[in-house]
This record gives sequence, C-alpha cells and structure tokens, in this order.
Amino acid sequence: MLPAADAAVLATASEFNAPLVLAAVLAGALAAVWICAVAAVWHRQERLIFHPDARPLGELPPALVAARFRPARVLTADGLELAFWAAEPLPGWPTLVVFHGRAGNAADRAPLLSPFAVAGYGVVLAEYRGYGGNPGAPSEAGFLLDARAHLDWVAAAWGETAPVVCGESIGSGVAVAVAAERPVRALVLDAPYTSVADLAATMYRWLPARRLLRHQFDSLSRLPGVRAPLLVLHGDADDMIPPEHGRRVAAAAGGPAEFVLLPGAGHPALMADPAGRGTEEVRRFLAHLAAPVG
Repeated sequence: MLPAADAAVLATASEFNAPLVLAAVLAGALAAVWICAVAAVWHRQERLIFHPDARPLGELPPALVAARFRPARVLTADGLELAFWAAEPLPGWPTLVVFHGRAGNAADRAPLLSPFAVAGYGVVLAEYRGYGGNPGAPSEAGFLLDARAHLDWVAAAWGETAPVVCGESIGSGVAVAVAAERPVRALVLDAPYTSVADLAATMYRWLPARRLLRHQFDSLSRLPGVRAPLLVLHGDADDMIPPEHGRRVAAAAGGPAEFVLLPGAGHPALMADPAGRGTEEVRRFLAHLAAPVG
C-alpha cells in the first residue's frame, strides 16, 4: 500500500492529466473526422461538381424542327460519339455554340435558344460526355475534348471557323478554355466563375479544396488570352456563384468586355430571369457584332 502522501500526489496528477487526456482524445477524433472528410471530397468530387442528366435527347419537338433543329453526332479525339442538336444558320447569320451548365442536358436549354434560331442564327446545343445519353464520364479534360469536337463539326459542316461561343455556369469554363485557344467571334458567359477552385475554397474553408480538386476550370488564368468581345451576365440573386465572380471574369478579359447584373435573376441568369432582360442583352450584344467569319 502506498503511503498517504504518495497516494495524494497520484490522485492530484490524475486530476491534472484528465483534461489533457480528454483534449487529446477530442483532437484525435476531430482529426479523424477531418481526414474522412478530405477522403470523401477527393473520391466523390465528380458527384459534387457534375450532375448529369443521362436521359437521351430523344425526338426533336415539332417546334424545334420548325426552327431548323436537327439531331447530329460528333466524334471526339478520344473516340466518343456524342449526340447533340443543331440548327443551321440562315445565309449571313453567325452560329452560337452553347455549352450548358452542370445539371440537366442540352434539351433543357432548347426553349431558351430556339428564338435565336428562328431569328436566323445557327444554334448548336452542344452536349457533353455522360449527358443526354452520351457515353463517357464527365471531367474537365473530357469537356474540353467535347468542346473542340463541336467546334470542329461547325467548321466542317457549315464552314464557320469562328463562331460565337456561349457558356452557362460550369459551361462558362469550357467556353473560356476553347476561346483562349481558338478563334471565336465573341464570347457570352452566363453566371461564370473565376475558377471552380475559388468556389470550392469558399464553400469548404476547412478543407484544402484547391489541392484536392482534379477539375480546376481556371477561367481567370485563361481570360487574358481571350481577345474576342465578351458579354458577362449574372443575376444579383444568384445563390450558387456570387456576382463578384462575374465582375472579376469581365475585368480579366484580354479584349472588350461588358458585365450586366440582372436584378432579381437567380442561377443561371438567363434561365432564372423573370423579367427576360438577359435575353434582350444577348440580342443587343450579338446585333453589334461584325459580319460572319469563315
């Protein structure tokens, strides 16, 4: 049996160490939770970034057929055959190549874009791998291959080597990427971001989001190389991508750029614009373009 004095010392030491032990256990538990969160984001980031609608595009509605839309297919550099819809331009009209956002598929954007086809513009509702019944899995690198294939198709089918490139939300990064490496007549961006890495760093402040991302979509670093006229549209009620991203995108462009903030519009701006002002801004912007190239 320990002397009373020694027992008292041990008891005091135990009382002193108990909070330290508890703190160490809690720290270990928090570290384990953090590591699990990092692992989950690393392995599931494609599900967080891309929300593909795999439904095939299906039959064209009569209204789109009347607006000259036809089903088409394109082969990517890595061997995927992608289905999409396209309306050939009337003589003398430019073509809009549209890269949609992360959710839904190209057919969902047809009602918004068909009036441009009716007016005479060519309209390509580009579709990605993994969307609209197409093979493959979404990725930044894959989307860029898809975009190049669509632009090659426009040049081969209609002879237009510098179309107007449009991008919505995640598609804004795709549009900026191809505009930075190929001739385009103009660039229209709906609810763009500076980079997906910037968005992730804001949304997941407690994670090393920038280092975890496999799909950076870094538009800000590419924009100085874009010399074509740029129109940026953003809704002031956008709760997914803050309008400040749109302002910074316009400011970073290497050519003339406009930023239009749409009161009451959400995300994406054109599809969530109850007043319809965004569509009118696009019409105004396109009307001031030079004669078609190609």
